[in-house]
Amino acid sequence: MKKIILLILFTFSINVVFADSPLTSTNFYQAYLDVPMVAKASNSNGVLTDEVFDYLNSTTSSIDKKIAVINALKWNIDGKNNSTLYLNNLMLLHKEYTTTAFYNLATADELICYAYLKAMDNYFDVKEASLFSAQALKRNPKSYTIAIINQLIIVQMLLNRQKEWCGIYRSMNNIRENKDLIVDFRKEASTVIFNYTDIYKEYCTIWHSIKKIF
Repeated sequence: MKKIILLILFTFSINVVFADSPLTSTNFYQAYLDVPMVAKASNSNGVLTDEVFDYLNSTTSSIDKKIAVINALKWNIDGKNNSTLYLNNLMLLHKEYTTTAFYNLATADELICYAYLKAMDNYFDVKEASLFSAQALKRNPKSYTIAIINQLIIVQMLLNRQKEWCGIYRSMNNIRENKDLIVDFRKEASTVIFNYTDIYKEYCTIWHSIKKIF
């Protein structure tokens, strides 16, 4: 009976959490609403306009503010195509960029912006987006912004593997505790992300309890 009750409670808690996800439940752009472009993007229809692209492509825009703009564009249950618009615009500016060459030639900022846009376009399948975010991290391994967004995309893939939900908390916590990263991301924005991913900590205890019972 104890086993049955625990499994029922566990299944119920899984269904509650699965209604949300790391990508769709972390509106950290709210920590950047003092940035005009972030505020403008948050009140738009979520489409990557020429103005937004110019901001993302600007060398004077810091990477955390670029990422906040993308977060402010939000997601749509029916999907979006902002990553395609972004890449097409980049290819118009850089003739050496092609859909295949972009991965190897793009800057860290371009790669993480593309990866995050792609993940927000279709948060149900972020495998390809994770490849580009990982490449961005290789190009700039010290950036806290790139590291946390890369990990946020990666943990999205763990939602389909319930036994790995503890890993969502642990891998995100590793970013929080990594003292080697250069913090180029607002603390208030990090708090929004961790306030959500920390709820998965309980699954570390749940799976440990289930293993003891069985």
